[in-house]
Amino acid sequence: MTQAAQPQVELATTLAYAQGGYSVELRLGSEARSANVLLDTGSSSLAVLPRCYAPERDRALAPTALAQEISYGGGAWAGPVLRSWLGFGSGRHARTIDDAAFALVESADPPFRHADGILGLAYRDLDPAYDMTTLLQAHGVDPPLTWPWPFDSGHALDLANFRDFLHRQPRTSLVPALSALEEHDVVRDRFGFLAGRAVVHVAGDGVSLHAQAADPLNRGALVAGGGAEQQHLYRGGFADVRILHDLYYNANLRAVQVGSEAPIPVPPLDPADLASRYSNALLDTGSSFLVLEASVYDAVLAALGRHDPRFPSLVAEAQQALAHDGGVANERIDPHAWPDLRLRLEAPGGGDTVLRVHGAAYWPRNALAHGQSMCLLMRQLAHFPKQSILGLPLFAGRYAVFDRRAADGLGVVRFAAARAD
Repeated sequence: MTQAAQPQVELATTLAYAQGGYSVELRLGSEARSANVLLDTGSSSLAVLPRCYAPERDRALAPTALAQEISYGGGAWAGPVLRSWLGFGSGRHARTIDDAAFALVESADPPFRHADGILGLAYRDLDPAYDMTTLLQAHGVDPPLTWPWPFDSGHALDLANFRDFLHRQPRTSLVPALSALEEHDVVRDRFGFLAGRAVVHVAGDGVSLHAQAADPLNRGALVAGGGAEQQHLYRGGFADVRILHDLYYNANLRAVQVGSEAPIPVPPLDPADLASRYSNALLDTGSSFLVLEASVYDAVLAALGRHDPRFPSLVAEAQQALAHDGGVANERIDPHAWPDLRLRLEAPGGGDTVLRVHGAAYWPRNALAHGQSMCLLMRQLAHFPKQSILGLPLFAGRYAVFDRRAADGLGVVRFAAARAD
């Protein structure tokens, strides 16, 4: 690389494409094809859809013998691992990697909505790939490379069976794109994430994606290498949350308080889950929801009912409507009447950091459709450990710095109030 080390790269983000998550524009291959990819601190892989990248026209392409299959809380994808040129930003914020690793999605219906793929911002162990060399040679694929994709594609690719088959091959870990920027001395090993709200704001009926992307309420920022020096993005001081493990951004959620009610203690992980899940909470920008451990969720709902007897039924109605991306009519929800939630998390020094989530953050208006409000509180996922997923409602209205080399070597996430335009 010929680039000198740079302190940070500030990139515009939007809710318009992923709808329930922020995306950033990247450029891929010798043609510098544009891709809007979802930003996800709950995963580490970079994957793009064929509609935004044509490997057969990429003069910088280097196929590999590797393949990936990545599953999320909802949805999954599979495809070959490729290496090629990757560009971030434009003008003075333009940075490149000559040989970035990424996957081309070959399965149908990945969970990206209108986004072109996903950019995982977590650590290396969440970016696994599997070496298919021996298998491909045994089946006469010469050279033994995973592109062109030698397996059934689309709906014919049964991801559950493919996962079992794939995981029997030799495993390796890729260098995630954000880590590659740091390893190539392009930026420092941290990033800032600015969020306005948790779900796309739709200003009127029939508003196009282009218009949604131009809506100030849908804008955010990703600052690769950025931290507290980005003073134009935040105001006031920072509140720090300790990261307990470098798999996900694992945090320790100690209690949740609803309004002026007594704090609700959050149980620890079951001992059987500690070896694989590490803590009772994840900081996850790829989730549109505050997903609370089952007993905590039930206690929060009961506390909301004591605040106003109508509230639990409104939450239940909103959750039933979610199956069709629906919500509750705006005029039936006054988010300012809903109590704040205070999340008590472990701080780097062992004390508590308390982060407040306002009613407007977990009941956004004009969410996914004009005229509807959505409730972004969710009960622990079925067949999931006793673990809370602290998604975009926690980040809404905040600038968060994910400093991956602070404190005890595992990192810290620092939260400050976003500066209003």
